[in-house]
Amino acid sequence: MIKQTAVVTKAEHGTAQVKVVRESTCGQCSVQKGCGTSVFSKVLGNKFSEITVLNPVDAEAGDIVILGLAESVLVTSAILMYLFPLLMMFGGAMVVVMLNNWLGFELGQLWVIAASFSGLIVAYRIIKRVSSRHSNNKKFQPVILSKATLSEMKASQFPVEVV
Repeated sequence: MIKQTAVVTKAEHGTAQVKVVRESTCGQCSVQKGCGTSVFSKVLGNKFSEITVLNPVDAEAGDIVILGLAESVLVTSAILMYLFPLLMMFGGAMVVVMLNNWLGFELGQLWVIAASFSGLIVAYRIIKRVSSRHSNNKKFQPVILSKATLSEMKASQFPVEVV
């Protein structure tokens, strides 16, 4: 289970609107001083993402909570969003290359590029269809596991307004 601390901004009917601080991994890297990403994260500061989560613990606005998401959901989502489009793009290009070999003449690079973009478009349409089917599935949604204890709270991390 992947856990993250968040603050509840609005709670209603078994769900809650929460703000989560997007954290950079720059704090754990040994090359902090020479990295452009580290510089950008320091300049831009903390950014927040606001999401709707399941609220089985009846957290109220202003509560700092612990969110949870199954690792399998994260891995599946990463494969679907990153690897699948890449494979479809390569697949589209490979179809044209194989057609070139089978037909015995060169169709040209423009056809390879067009086929790879077609594979990318097909991948994103499939992703859209799959994600819309699973958008209401509670297995794929983050959930509030508990209200944060004093040791888990970092009040300065959450300078957000409660609605």
